[in-house]
Amino acid sequence: MTRTRIHTGAPWEARYGYCRAVRAGNQVFVTGTVALNADGSPHAPGDHGAQAARALEIIERALKEAGAQISDVVRTRMFVVGMTPEAQDAIGAAHRAVFADCPPATSMIGVAAFVDPAFVVEIEADAVVE
Repeated sequence: MTRTRIHTGAPWEARYGYCRAVRAGNQVFVTGTVALNADGSPHAPGDHGAQAARALEIIERALKEAGAQISDVVRTRMFVVGMTPEAQDAIGAAHRAVFADCPPATSMIGVAAFVDPAFVVEIEADAVVE
């Protein structure tokens, strides 16, 4: 089985030994993705909805590079710091905006912290390419 690794050049990839995504056969696995700006700084610190939307943009870019698209996503996992009803609604709205026509199986899990306190959302995605 052929494997293709998608790298973004983020400093964490080399430091912790991972890549943004791996395509193995017809499956694509996108690693936990936080909301980064182009310069590597946190996007919209503390804003659950904006961070979810930005993380999903980054995920979509990785999927495209791996030969997949958003409609190929079969599962997402959303990790959240500050799991309030408002945060859940904001993240859910961002997720729904991307997946309204092709909803995947998903989980939303409350966690204590991420590598930088500015991040409040991290999203993983798994896709199967037809």
